[in-house]
Amino acid sequence: MTDLDPAFERAVAELPDTPAWHELGVERARALEAEVFSGSADGDVGTADRAVERPGDDDATPVRLYRPPALDEPAPALVFAHGGGFVLGTLDSADDLARRLAATTGSVVVSVDYRLAPEHPCPAGLADVTTVVEWTVASADELGVDPAQVGVAGSSAGANLAAMAALRADAAVDIAVLFYPMLDPTLGGASHAEHADAPLLTRADIEWFWRLYRDDGAIPVDDRRLSPLPAAGGGPSSLADSPPTVVVTAGCDPLRDDGARYADALTDAGGTVERRHYPGAPHGFLSLADTVPAAADAWEDLAAAVPARR
Repeated sequence: MTDLDPAFERAVAELPDTPAWHELGVERARALEAEVFSGSADGDVGTADRAVERPGDDDATPVRLYRPPALDEPAPALVFAHGGGFVLGTLDSADDLARRLAATTGSVVVSVDYRLAPEHPCPAGLADVTTVVEWTVASADELGVDPAQVGVAGSSAGANLAAMAALRADAAVDIAVLFYPMLDPTLGGASHAEHADAPLLTRADIEWFWRLYRDDGAIPVDDRRLSPLPAAGGGPSSLADSPPTVVVTAGCDPLRDDGARYADALTDAGGTVERRHYPGAPHGFLSLADTVPAAADAWEDLAAAVPARR
């Protein structure tokens, strides 16, 4: 088992001492997340809130646009899906990550407030993210973005939705940026056992999230809407058209092998993939960049992996 880097260990110890997500239940977990993580971050990245109509639905998906200052038009764009195990997460709780992603990559970031399980199990969230990708391309002139440079990004469960949207959208996606993706509903990787009691995310949490996303287990684990990972219902042929992909993984994360296996699958399918691995880091470590120098360095690595796409 990889040991947690001491700097990350100290940062985790300073976080509020809270029960595991699965022990709280949906409503209490959402309330806790809003208390601990919500609130806009400082910075000069401009924001604008919009709503994207859902096909065949009277409702709409809220999105928040982040544009770094002095960004030329048309600019590259990244449609971003937050983490939270398909159950948690809001535009506010993802604000810091979306701002830093925009500033680091020099892109307009379109953060998606997709529908959550258990009220909206698979494939509702996937449909929302896919629709926003298509809307961003179709609305490129209005948004001041380059329709040929619209990519996807996501964190944890959101990285799953981003990867799937890149494969399913009726629009070209030029890059996928996946932070510690949550991809295997069978929890088949060795890291799920090695780091079952890891900080910030446990195996029991992941099992709970997957069960809710799978409509209380009614959706079989090999349903192709659940994951792009071949062993979890996808297949090499489904990955042949994947865009160039950056996969960020953490060594002390039960989801470590989800990302590693997906990177290998993309390579086997002939895709272009770059894996950035941080052995002593926990799940979600990119959110600790203000307190842990290694996390800030990882963002600099990301800037090199996702250069300006002009």
